[in-house]
Amino acid sequence: MKSYQSDHGKGSRSYCGKILDGMYSSQLKHRTASSISAFQNFDLMGTPVLPYISAWQEDKKSIWYEFISRHLLRMMTCEPHQAARSFRNCVLEQRIYKHQSDDKQIIENIISPEDLAGARTRYRREVKRKGVTEAVYKCAINNGNVIWLKDQAIIEAYLDDHIYLSLGCLTNVSKEMEADEARKQMETVLRKNEERFRYQATHDDLTGLYNTRYLYKNLDRLIESGRAEKRVFSLIFMDIDDFKQVVDTHGHLNASQAIREIGASIQASIKKPAYGVAYGGDEFIVVLPDFDKPRAIDQAKRLRSLMRKTVYLTSRGLEVKLHASFGVATFPDDADNQRALIGLADQAMFGVKASGKNAVQDIQDILLAERSAR
Repeated sequence: MKSYQSDHGKGSRSYCGKILDGMYSSQLKHRTASSISAFQNFDLMGTPVLPYISAWQEDKKSIWYEFISRHLLRMMTCEPHQAARSFRNCVLEQRIYKHQSDDKQIIENIISPEDLAGARTRYRREVKRKGVTEAVYKCAINNGNVIWLKDQAIIEAYLDDHIYLSLGCLTNVSKEMEADEARKQMETVLRKNEERFRYQATHDDLTGLYNTRYLYKNLDRLIESGRAEKRVFSLIFMDIDDFKQVVDTHGHLNASQAIREIGASIQASIKKPAYGVAYGGDEFIVVLPDFDKPRAIDQAKRLRSLMRKTVYLTSRGLEVKLHASFGVATFPDDADNQRALIGLADQAMFGVKASGKNAVQDIQDILLAERSAR
């Protein structure tokens, strides 16, 4: 470590930089010396800010300090010549703030420790272009104590020397950032709670399928858009056959698990915008936007086939085979309102139950058979 005489005649100062002893222009040396003198006097005043002067060469990645606050050195428990590496090692997170073009919105970019090394070069290019820097560092100092330091600096370019000076100060903003972190955490909790409540309002707890509240609202929208745009959609009403035997044989808990696994079978057999609904007990509805009758019947057959191939309750050490009865109705061919449409799909399903179960039935076949019987 060397010393130099300040321009203000206040005796020698400790110095561990490179510029004053290097082959650089007198302009750069004078600016550096006068800035060090001013920053030292500022630091001796004991202000809450931590002044520093850093420098780097345009064609090199290394950065060093021409001056650094003695208070910051004490925080990092290092010598001045170790400051650059020590500060780099203590940074846990860097936050860079950018103003939008309209200067009304500030974008916060959070850089993790894993990304810091790659981000430094990009950040240095950005501050060279703008001539200023504003960032906040989350640092671990003094045996892991965490503080937040706000960095504000101006950047001066000395192109003949290929040197950039950063004249800045660090301010301890731990209280503000901790309050901001607490606010963000609370917002995250509230947002997750809101998302959970919204999900619970529209989904069945057991199966994860939609519930009847969602079904009725969505069917109204589908009917309205169907009338306006002349679009079709279909419903599959399904009921698990002989499910009471599962309850009686394996108990209510295993029966509930079976319902959950049937919901998974429904989910696996359809693609959005189609969706499944836990209608109640062992009854389900599958809503098929833009499906005409033939496509809806094919979809019901695929779900029936999937159930036939699936062994249920294996996670409980059981092997249970399940099947269901399926009724199909289509808007607007079979009905033009939701109550009638659900009723007809339900009627078609009961027609299957009456004729042997484990099959797919179109409501028109049921209605045709009824007319023929008269």
